[in-house]
Amino acid sequence: MPPKRPVVKKRTGKGLRKRVARSAAKIFSSRSAALLLIGAAVIAALALANRGGSAAVTPSPSGKPALEQGGLWQSAVQVAWQTKDATGSLSYCRGGSGGLVAEIDQVLTNEHVVNDSGNTGVCADAKLYVGYPVEPTGVYFVWWPARVRGSNAFLDLALVDVDLTADPIAEDSLYPASIVFTHEWPVYTVASAAPALGDPISIYSYPAIGGYSMTFTAGHVAGWSRDYWTRSEASNRSAAWGAAFALDADGYREYMKLDATLAHGSSGSSVLNASGEIIGVSSLVGVGEQTTTVDCAHLADTNGDGATDERDSCIPVGGFLNAAATLTDIRAFLTDQGLRLQP
Repeated sequence: MPPKRPVVKKRTGKGLRKRVARSAAKIFSSRSAALLLIGAAVIAALALANRGGSAAVTPSPSGKPALEQGGLWQSAVQVAWQTKDATGSLSYCRGGSGGLVAEIDQVLTNEHVVNDSGNTGVCADAKLYVGYPVEPTGVYFVWWPARVRGSNAFLDLALVDVDLTADPIAEDSLYPASIVFTHEWPVYTVASAAPALGDPISIYSYPAIGGYSMTFTAGHVAGWSRDYWTRSEASNRSAAWGAAFALDADGYREYMKLDATLAHGSSGSSVLNASGEIIGVSSLVGVGEQTTTVDCAHLADTNGDGATDERDSCIPVGGFLNAAATLTDIRAFLTDQGLRLQP
C-alpha cells in the first residue's frame, strides 16, 4: 500500500520542542537506573495542516543535501509515547531511542521505553510513535504510529513494528514523509562476532541533555558485568519481569560495560561496532542494577563546619560507566521474535 499524504506539524516558535531534562544534580539509586534513561519531555501544541509531500530532497539547515550518501544516523529513530488532540496535534509525553533492525519498519529498543505503565495523568491515553530523522542534523522527524511486537522485561529488550501505511506526521514541509520512501533507507544489521574488550563503539541517540535533536557519542567496550536475583527477590518485581526471569536458566542478567556517555533518553539506542553493526542496546546508567551508579567522595567542607568528613556532600569523582544489553541476549531475543539473523 502506498504511503498516505503526510500531516505537516509546523513550528510556531523557538524552543517549542525542547525536552525538559531532570536535574543532573540529583543522585538516583542504581535499582531505578534503567527507568531514568527515559527522557522526560513536553511538546507545546503545534498547528497541523494537510499538505502533499514532495519527493524532492531539499537543503537542510546545515546547508547539506538532506540525505547526502546516507549514514548510520538514518537508522537511529526516536521511540515516544505521545497524545493526539482533536485537531491531530501530537504532544510528547516520554520516550527514548531505538534502531531500525533488518527492515525499515522494525525497531529494536528497551522494554522500559515501550512499557506503558508510566503513562498517567494527561498521558494516560498516549500512543506509541516512532520518529524517523529525515535530515543530517537530526532535528526534523517524520512520525508513524507503532505497536510492540514482543518484549522481554528481564533482558529489557523490545521489538516494535511501525505502521508505515498509516498517516505520517512530518514536522516540517521541507522534509516530507516521501523522503523515507524515495531513498534506500538504511537499517542496522546485527553483528555475528562478539566484541572484544577495548573495541571502539558508537551510539546515535536522543538524550534529554542533548536537546530534541540526535546526539552522537563514542567510546569503547569497557568489559562485562552481571546482576543476580534469587527466586524470592524476583517475586518482588513486576509480573512481566518475573515471567521473563522464570525462563532464564540461572537468574543472571549479563551486561556489556561502556565508557560512552549515556543519559536520560539514550535508552534503547543501538550500540554499534566499527562496522556499524549492532553489538548492544543502551540500557542502564551504571554497570548494573545492583552496582553503585556513581563513585563519590567527601572532598570539601560543603556544610561549612570547618571539617571535611562524612557529613559533607559526597562529590562525584572519576569517570562514569554505563551498561548495554549483550549481543548474545539480543540475538536470542530477536530470534525468538522471528527474525532471521546472519549466523
